[in-house]
Amino acid sequence: MAHIYALAGMAGVDHGLRHVHDYGVDGHFEQVIIYGNKRIMSGYPVAFQAKASTNWKLEEGYIVYDLDVKNFNDIVTRPPSAMTMILVLLCMPKEQENWHVATSDATILRNCCYWMTLTGEPSGNSSTMRIRIPIENLLTPNSLKELLSLEKERREAQWT
Repeated sequence: MAHIYALAGMAGVDHGLRHVHDYGVDGHFEQVIIYGNKRIMSGYPVAFQAKASTNWKLEEGYIVYDLDVKNFNDIVTRPPSAMTMILVLLCMPKEQENWHVATSDATILRNCCYWMTLTGEPSGNSSTMRIRIPIENLLTPNSLKELLSLEKERREAQWT
């Protein structure tokens, strides 16, 4: 969650985390807008499911990850009219001592997060579903703002 806090903060985006029950959504991002002299929520959030793993690999321009089938199905069974939900995957180094480094000059969190929307039919697999996330889907402050902008456009188009 430290990566998510940092990304949201740099993007000027509010985020909410869910900790009470596991219903397949770990939280949401929402753009903060200025209305008059106040800051308010945009009303166009994007939900996310967050995963962190050392069990991933880079293969021909994709992050390859075996997602638990329950988590895959939680995402793909959402109706198209619902708030968009993305998978956020933190690709951590294999060695735990490399996850976080703190010095008097910097705090470094390794490696980075990637995002993906998942669509399709629920999987009948018994344990995992292999997903391939394009490395272009690096989650950055700018890509997060773009995702929120696209969600706003998508939701507004439902009313025209």
